[in-house]
Formats: sequence, C-alpha cells, structure tokens
Amino acid sequence: MSTTDDAENMLDLPGVALAPEIGAPSPLRIAVQKTLEALNEARLLEPRHAAVAQLALELADAVTAGRRSGRASAVAMASAQLLAALEALPKPAGIDADAEWNKFVDELRAVGASAPNPHERGTR
Repeated sequence: MSTTDDAENMLDLPGVALAPEIGAPSPLRIAVQKTLEALNEARLLEPRHAAVAQLALELADAVTAGRRSGRASAVAMASAQLLAALEALPKPAGIDADAEWNKFVDELRAVGASAPNPHERGTR
C-alpha cells in the first residue's frame, strides 16, 4: 500500500459531493461512501453513475435525519430507496459478490439497529 491511499480512494465522479450539507457525516453515510470508494477503486464506477452515487449519499442522510426525528416511516422509505440505489450500482464480479453484498446490507441494518432511539430517553 502506498502512503497516498486516502487520495487514491477518493471518489472522483464529477458532481458527487462527499461532505454532508450539514454537520459531520453519519456512520451510514460513511458506509455508503466507503462502498462507493470501493466500487471506484475496482474501476466499476463511471461518470454516468454520479447521480445514483449522489442519491445514495443523500438517502443515507435522509435515513439519519428520519431516525433522529423519530419518524419511523421516513426511515423505512429512505432505507428502501437507499438499498434500491445501491442495487442500481455496478457490482464487482467474483465468487462471493453476493455474499459481500449481503454482508454490506447486514452492516447497514446493524447501523440502524444500534443507533440511539430519540424516544427512549431517561427520565431524570
């Protein structure tokens, strides 16, 4: 590995903004970004994938915002749309491509399950 791994892993799709509009990126946005970077590193992303890549990042933010506001229906809808957007991106060929994809989906679900519920606060 070179010392420029961070620069090499940057997503270089025109029009894709990696930084969230407000605040620090959520764990879900970071997971989506890492997925996009891995696809880019594997040379699977082309400029025509920029809109879907940006949509995936924005949907990750929508899931997080819905979760923070306690809107379960918004989280469910944005999560389904996020999975559909990720499904629309090219997948690496290989023996375990399906297993890797399922692992990623499980990680997304774990992030959602481990997030604090704003409605379950202590009563002090």
